[in-house]
Amino acid sequence: MGSCKTVVCLLLCLCQTSHQLCKQSQSGRPFVFYVGILCLNTDTDINTIDTLRKDITEILMSTNESEVVSCFQFNKYVYIEVKIDLQIETGGWTNIEEAIDTAMTDEGESSVSPSVIIGPFYMNVAMIAEKMGIPYIVTDYKGFDWIDVSSVRNHVIWKTMLVMKPPSQQVILAVVDMMNAYDWKIAVVVKPDDPTSDQECNDLLSQMMDNDISSISYSLEVSSKEKTDTQASELLRTAQMLNIKTVLVCSPRDYRQNLISTILNTAKTFGMMSDESRSFILLDTDFYLHSLSENNIYRQKYYAARSQLLAFRYRDVIEDFTSPTRAIATDVSRLIVEAKKNYMTIAGRQSKIDSKLFLESLKKVSFDGTSGMIQFNSTTGARVNFNLHLYRHGRGLDIITRIGEWSPNGVVPQARFTKLNESKPQKTKIKSLFDGVQKVAVVLEDPFVMLKDDPFATGNDRYEGFTIDLLNELSDRCGFEYEIYHMEAYGSIVGEGVWNGIVGEVINGSATFGMGAISITSGREKDVDFSLGVMTTGVNLLISKPKIVDSIFQFMEPFSLNLWMAIVGASVGVSLLYFVLDYSSEERKFSVRETWWFSIGTLLMRGTDFAPRPTSQRILTAGFLFFVLITVSSYTANMAAFLTTNNLEKQIQSLEELNERSDYECGTVRDSATMNFFRKSSKSLYQNVWKKMSDGGLVSGSEEGRQRVKKGGYAFIFDYMINSYSELTSCETKMVGIPFRLQEHGIVMKQGAPFKTNLNINLLKIKESTIMAQLRNKWWENKRKCDFSESQPTVEFGIKHMAGVFIVGAGGLVCAILFFLSKKWFVALRTKDKAAESDSGKAETLYATEKGVSKTDVANAVSV
Repeated sequence: MGSCKTVVCLLLCLCQTSHQLCKQSQSGRPFVFYVGILCLNTDTDINTIDTLRKDITEILMSTNESEVVSCFQFNKYVYIEVKIDLQIETGGWTNIEEAIDTAMTDEGESSVSPSVIIGPFYMNVAMIAEKMGIPYIVTDYKGFDWIDVSSVRNHVIWKTMLVMKPPSQQVILAVVDMMNAYDWKIAVVVKPDDPTSDQECNDLLSQMMDNDISSISYSLEVSSKEKTDTQASELLRTAQMLNIKTVLVCSPRDYRQNLISTILNTAKTFGMMSDESRSFILLDTDFYLHSLSENNIYRQKYYAARSQLLAFRYRDVIEDFTSPTRAIATDVSRLIVEAKKNYMTIAGRQSKIDSKLFLESLKKVSFDGTSGMIQFNSTTGARVNFNLHLYRHGRGLDIITRIGEWSPNGVVPQARFTKLNESKPQKTKIKSLFDGVQKVAVVLEDPFVMLKDDPFATGNDRYEGFTIDLLNELSDRCGFEYEIYHMEAYGSIVGEGVWNGIVGEVINGSATFGMGAISITSGREKDVDFSLGVMTTGVNLLISKPKIVDSIFQFMEPFSLNLWMAIVGASVGVSLLYFVLDYSSEERKFSVRETWWFSIGTLLMRGTDFAPRPTSQRILTAGFLFFVLITVSSYTANMAAFLTTNNLEKQIQSLEELNERSDYECGTVRDSATMNFFRKSSKSLYQNVWKKMSDGGLVSGSEEGRQRVKKGGYAFIFDYMINSYSELTSCETKMVGIPFRLQEHGIVMKQGAPFKTNLNINLLKIKESTIMAQLRNKWWENKRKCDFSESQPTVEFGIKHMAGVFIVGAGGLVCAILFFLSKKWFVALRTKDKAAESDSGKAETLYATEKGVSKTDVANAVSV
């Protein structure tokens, strides 16, 4: 108990005593105002208790009490224990009175009672409060553990009790009246299988029966999410089979049971939410409706639902609260302050606060609170003169549209429920979500954010770029002023939950937004929220444009070296075959020389002086001529392209080729999302690329990466849109490869930022208009400095293209001259030798004749 009291004291500490005199106090000193806070003496539901205490305390502490501070001060808070079950037959109602006396004694004031008691409804607390004359402000229909008797079916008129929530019977009546107005006479009713918290649902079924509305009731087991999902699927499938168009989800404690989101998500998978004839009525008597908060509507894509998602709310202006007690806690604090003001006007001089007069002051309070008009019946203490507003959720950008109103002031349903003109629906007005000038953190990144070339520019005027124009458009639509400052990095984690760069600035509250080319990643979304994606992008490679490689033997390039060798080999093979086939012929024509000349002449399309006559040689010739035809045609076609275009150096075309090229370095921006992707990837290709990156390839920014690319031998792996801008404006670079790791740029904000939905809707409107296309043209296409048509210009046919041909021709000429000279020299030498032999033969003949020897004998002698 001591620790709980300490928590209460810490949470419920408010302003101290004023030194002004109080005219209502006999001593002139301010009254000591005791606030009794009901607290459960168990840990079974401590979250609910702490939320109630925390919400009430925060609101009370933030309330300006300057008008009544001279007579009142909230400096005494009393912790009143309640048991798990306060029913008379088990606990005894006198224990409550003892608990109050004990609590007051612990505070040193055993002779006085609390000025007011705040907490959920307990019947025994109500009885003791009425006996002691203490005003009892009820914040919920039931106690903390939901075991005690609910006030839903309690018809006792309590004289000292004020109920902050609209009577549940009237909230349920609003749903029934709405169904009558739309003539829905049958519905599937889904409720929790929990007798401790389904009193409202049972009352709903009873009122539907009284109004001739048929209901098919299903109770879902909420203790197990798996069972809840299974049962939800079964009941919705049954509703489809029976063609029942109306589903009513009754979830009085939806922040604990989550029935609404379960039904809606299951209906979405069944395609029921795309059926315009279907209606889902969603009832949470806490009016928390977290499943239908603006954030959730966008997150779960309920805005695209064609069916009707209907729910009543307190007010015309939609507000999302952090807990189901937040709205009530806000109104409780305001109620007490307003009651103190009334008390000062009706009370005379007193030694202590008169509980009866203070109760009278409470019942006279009337103001427009967070949960609607706050006004009480002077007899019953119930809320009166409030309105409930029926909203349709989804169906396009106007995701929350008011289509009906309900007031308890009326005898017949037609007088209570009013349909609004749906052709001109009253849209919800989002309150001003921005206070003061919002700080926007950016990173200088062309063309997203750039510094103007203007030394006299100051403030936001220093910046320009795609992101700046988008920021201007969003500020006009959302209604906020901003101040831009730039950082060095987008943000990476540097410790357990610690981020640097833009993400770190948003987390620590230095910046409201982080904008620019910042990628939406799962790691970042653990600690910050992102908007709808601004633009889709990816990651690819930026390399230097390949340089022109001149070659005087360019005419050889239409065929590869292997093909040239194959052609030569084929020609030699055919020549040998001709020689073999003609070797035994009597009229032999294919000598070694003629055979080789036949092959060369045919290959060069020159033809020969004779044609083979044997059938075998003709078949061989036909095959060889066909081979020559195809070879020469292919060469001619390819040569035209190779001789009229520049020959570029070999470049990489993909990440796989980059991994294989040892002559290419690669890298990305240090501590970027791209770097983390490669560093954490388990794919072998990405791991190998990361090894190359980490070996001196990382750069501090895209500009440094671009400069390294221009020098050659370096591939910069980074955001596609940034690389695209580089290709358009820096003509020495070009992109290669299909973008991988598709991702989106987003706007960073704190988790749970209240303006997120408003920002997303306006961003979606911008994307669906022509504005986004105009901005992309402005900062990409219109910034183009490079003409891609010049990357492969028409080449003037010059000497450099024919130099190799001339060299080959000159080589043939030189060879011919050398062969001619060699032959002349050989023939001259041969002639000289023959002349010598001739002279020798003549002398021998003469000698033989003189000796009487015949010529024949001389010739035989010479041959031997």
